[in-house]
Formats: sequence, C-alpha cells, structure tokens
Amino acid sequence: MVPHRSRIVRPAALAAALLAAAVGVTFVPAASSAATPVPAPVNSRDPRATDQIIVRMADGSTPNIVALAAKAGEPVALKRQLRQGTWVGKLGGRRSPADAKALAARIATLPGVGYAEPDAVMLPTATPTDPLWSSQWDLTDGTGGANLPAAWDITTGTPDVVVAVIDTGITNHADLAGQTVPGYDFINDALVANDGNTRDSNPADPGDWVTSTENASGYFAGCGARNSSWHGTHVSGTIAALSNNGIGVAGIASGVKVLPVRVLGKCGGYTSDIVDGMRWSAGLAVTGVPTNPNPAAVLNLSLGGSGACGTTQQQAINDIVAVGATVVVAAGNSNADATNFNPANCANVITVAATGSTASRAYYSNYGSLVEIAAPGGDANLTPGGILSTLNAGLTAPTTDTYVSYQGTSMATPHVAGVAALVKSVQPSLSPAALTTLLRSTVTPFPVGSTCTTANCGSGILNAGAAVSTAATANGPRVLGAFSKTAPAPGATAQPTSLTLSWSASSGATGYEYCLVTGLTTPCTTWTSVGTATSVTRTGLAGSTLHSWQVRATNGTTTAEANVSLRSTFTTAAAVALPAAFNKTAPANAATNIGSSTTLSWGASTGATSYEYCLDTVVNNTCDATWTTTGTTRTATRTGLVASTTYEWQVRARNAGGTTAANANVAWTFRTAAPALPGAFAKSSPTNGATNRATTLSLS
Repeated sequence: MVPHRSRIVRPAALAAALLAAAVGVTFVPAASSAATPVPAPVNSRDPRATDQIIVRMADGSTPNIVALAAKAGEPVALKRQLRQGTWVGKLGGRRSPADAKALAARIATLPGVGYAEPDAVMLPTATPTDPLWSSQWDLTDGTGGANLPAAWDITTGTPDVVVAVIDTGITNHADLAGQTVPGYDFINDALVANDGNTRDSNPADPGDWVTSTENASGYFAGCGARNSSWHGTHVSGTIAALSNNGIGVAGIASGVKVLPVRVLGKCGGYTSDIVDGMRWSAGLAVTGVPTNPNPAAVLNLSLGGSGACGTTQQQAINDIVAVGATVVVAAGNSNADATNFNPANCANVITVAATGSTASRAYYSNYGSLVEIAAPGGDANLTPGGILSTLNAGLTAPTTDTYVSYQGTSMATPHVAGVAALVKSVQPSLSPAALTTLLRSTVTPFPVGSTCTTANCGSGILNAGAAVSTAATANGPRVLGAFSKTAPAPGATAQPTSLTLSWSASSGATGYEYCLVTGLTTPCTTWTSVGTATSVTRTGLAGSTLHSWQVRATNGTTTAEANVSLRSTFTTAAAVALPAAFNKTAPANAATNIGSSTTLSWGASTGATSYEYCLDTVVNNTCDATWTTTGTTRTATRTGLVASTTYEWQVRARNAGGTTAANANVAWTFRTAAPALPGAFAKSSPTNGATNRATTLSLS
C-alpha cells in the first residue's frame, strides 16, 4: 500500500541527568559557605539538558538528602527508588550535559555514595524521509534487503516468543490487532507523558508533539516544534505487523507477540524510566510496578543519545542478559563513531548500523568497531528510500491508521530484533551470546563498492533466511511443546521462604527437571527431577535473597526450557523465625485404655499462625497419614478409633517461616482399650437339676 505521507522524527539526542535521594521530600538547604556553587539552570531547553540525577549508595541505604542538596547547591526533590540503594532525584532546574556531569561527580565524592550519574534524556533514533514507497524492499531486495521470504519458509515466529518495544508506546492499528501482550507506561513525569498521569498499565501512545509555543518557552523550550512521531507504532509494525491479512504491510515475525513498553514522551525520556522499562520487560522486579507475566526474549531499543554508557544502564543490561534476554539497540543517527553514543556503546548488546537499498551505510548512520551488524534502515537519498511500516495519521493526538516510510537506525534495529525472534522460535535454547554469534555469522557480506566494511558496519547485512535456516538445522524441529513457569510470577518480591514453584505442561514431555539458584549469574549446574509433576515445594530458602529458577521438559532424549529459555526471578521476604518449641498435653505419651473417642490437645507455640496434626497406626516417628489443620485451635477430637490398637500422633505449629514439631519432633503414642466383656447373667429356666420336664420346652 502506498503510504499517505512521511513523518518527521528529529535526530536522536541524549541528555545527561541528575538524581538523588528520598521519595516525595523536597529539601532547600540553608545558605552556607559550605554549599558548592553551581551554574544556573539553563533557561532555553537544550534537548540534552536534564533535571534529574541517579545516585546509588554503596551499602544499599537511602541517600542523605541534606548532603545531596548541599553538594547540588539547590533544592533536591527525592522522587523514587529504582532498585535497592539506587535513587532518582529531581533538581530545581535543567542543567547542560557538562554541568550535570560535574554535579554528579561532586555528589559521587560524598561518603557512602557508590556512584552518581546524570539521568540522561533519550530520543527516538528515526530521521525524516519524504518519498513513500509501496513495497518493502528492506525485506526482499537481493542487494540491501534482509532476505525474509527464505526465513518464512521455515517459520513466521511462535507466540511464546515476546519482543519488547521500548519506545513511545503504541496506537491501535488494524495491522497490529491481536499482535501484542499487555504492556506498561513507565514515564514518571506527567508533562513528558502527555496523557494526564504518570506510570500506569496503559502503554497507549497519546502523541509526542511539541508546539511552537512550547518550543519557545516553558518546560519544553528548545525541544523543537514537531508533529507526533508514533515512533513505537512504526517499530512494532516492522517487527510483527500481521501478514497475509489483505491490508498494509508484512511484519518480519508476524507469529510472535509485541510487548509495548512506553518510556519516551514529549521531548524524549529519562534513562531512569527507560531502565525500569527494560528490567520489567525481561521479568525483573521494578519497585511499585506489578510483575510482568509475559517476559520478553528480545528487547528492541530504537533510542539513544550521546555520552558513555551509565552504570545504572549497564547493570540493567547485565541483569537482563543474565536471565536470557537479548538486547538490540540502535547505533544512532549522528554519522559518527558509535563509541560516543549510548546505549550503543554499552556491553552485552547488539548494536545495529543502518544501510540503504544499495547496501552502503546510510548517510546518517553511526558506525565503528562497536557495531555488531548492519540492517536496512532506509536512506532518503536513494530509490527506494525509507522503511515502510504502520503509523497513525494524527498530527497531534491519534486519529486513523496509515503507513509511512521512515529512515533511521531506529528502523534498522527492529529488523534485527524481529529476526532474532524468528531464530528463538526455532531454537529457543540459544543464549544471548550464542544468538548474537549466529546472527553475525550468517550475514550477507557487504558488496564491492559499499561504504560499509566489517570495520565500521559490523560483520555484514542481516540475512534472515540464512540465520533461521542455520538455527533450524542445528537443533532440528521443536519436539517438545512450548510451556511457561506460572508461579511465583516473574520478578515477584516478598515471597515466603517456603513456597511452591509451578509451571504449565509441555506436550510430548515425559518428565520435568528444575534448577533453583541464588542470584542472577549463578549457572544452573544441578537439575532435579520431579517426574511428571508440574510443581515442586521448596522450604528453608534464605530470606531477603534474590533467587532465579528454570524448569525444563524432557522426553528422555531431548530437553526444552520453559519461557524459551528465560529464567524467572523472585526475592524472598526477610526470614521469619520458626514457631517456638511447645509440647503435646493429652493423651499422655504411652497412655493406655483410651476410649474409641478421644481429644488430642497441646500447648501454645509462640509465633505460630496455625496448627496441624497427624494420627496414624504406624509407630515410626513419621507421619504416615495426612496432616490435618486445626487453624488456631489447640485441640482435635477423633472418634471411631479401633479398640486394642496402638496409635502414634504428632502436632506441629506453622508460620511463614515453616513448621516446628511438638516435643522436639518426638511423636507420642497411646493404646485404645480392649473391648469390654458382656456383664454377668444367670440362666432362669428350667432350673438347675429340674426333672420331669416336657419334651418341648423353652430355655431362658
């Protein structure tokens, strides 16, 4: 379909940012010669300027806001916690990147501060393109395209593979109907969010337009007047637009699901929001946000800005990769070395450069030794030019569906993310490192005369057909059915130290094995079989500890891990002391002549929230029957006991920490009485020694 018109998205710019201290508190330090003077906040909005900083305390504690404000030399509003010991703080005004960096460096010198860094503002990495094209050369062209038809002969993706689009959100579009799982809006600034609120479970894109008035003065001064970009909708369409539905465009992996995660709004988005969105996408815990029931195997970040990869950003990427998710990022659109742009310069990511239809580097694309791979991103100087995908026709708020050509490393990145999802669909066991290696080793070489080489654009141009074919050949077809872990929820917190791990069934499986370790990076070297059960209960876990776990199905010859090999995590609550020692009271141990109905009783256990007892006829100091709860009642009456029988019984107290058995885990016994003999009685007739009785008589 011929797109109606092109959209303009400004070149990416990343701003540094500042943060500090404690939620909801604003502190204005008194004038003091000890306070460090800082440059005045910038008056005209530099798109790279920021008014937030990220601070992490070395011991995980809450920062001292008095000390932070003194170093900043201005009020500091303490906003929220990213993760334990890492905090976001709001300054009194926006700072240039240089000033923000200097301020962060001063705060980092405070005692107890592990690190401090600007909370960088990022923008989408798409640039405008005017010509509109009715065909998707990027998927099919033999020179500059990604060779999708050959991949589709094998798979169009499976719905158990989820791709997170960490972007501006998403609009309702006919070509994306049914292609998403529930996402989240992580924008924590109501003005940037532009939807009347801050964080919520609605990732819908309300538009990110900036008027000329807003650009002239006020909160968005200097951002640049622009229409809404609908950037996340465009990226989502490239990855997973419906295919063979008679309308619009074809997505690279129409069989997978998109997880829309909104982190960019008017004038971009803060690193702190982006990091939270990334962590949540992979199933990791984010303070104050519900768990994500659909963790993503691939994360698409078509965004970026200048500067080094921050500590907060790198730690998030490391954690995400540790649970098995692959992070694909845009190299940037500044026609410069990607070394100077993040997240392209972060470790453990796939950095993507953009090429045009002639297989040369697009004129805007960043480049360099950090680029892993190139993919079609469009080049408006060529014919064909841009990347056609789903969009909305609204200049400000959303209106009707349309299709528009964009160009940018933002457009190249979802090509790689989409093909990565296809590869995971045929070989779910691939780790992020192995997936990266496969994509890079199956590329189309740069042709003679291309401005791209392996020194500046990665190993070559993405080749979906070769990548998917190689993955499918390596492992053969998937034999065991897709399945997922069900409890605890991914990223769950405050979990009891005794809990049940559970999962859905995998078709074709004859058994299951699970692995439970502490931390994110501990390898699964021990797998414990549970037979055909789809759950296992673990007790005595360490409190206040992050655990990660995985389960795999087996049929005796092959295995398949749940959630396309993504680990799940949960954090236990602080350890709860076990119920205190207590004793049984009646019947006494070894009691005899107990009736067929008797009441078991016991004393109280401090800290217990309930009690349960077991009664059986096997004397072995073990419960061979079932444990029966009595709630908080400390008695249990049993009737119908068998006479002349020895019974063994035990009772235990329970709380969130576990159980304590009575009498130091020693069971008691009792024996029921023998049946009573009939009472004495006498014969009455005929009398003893009677004579001359009739031949027919009654005895009584």
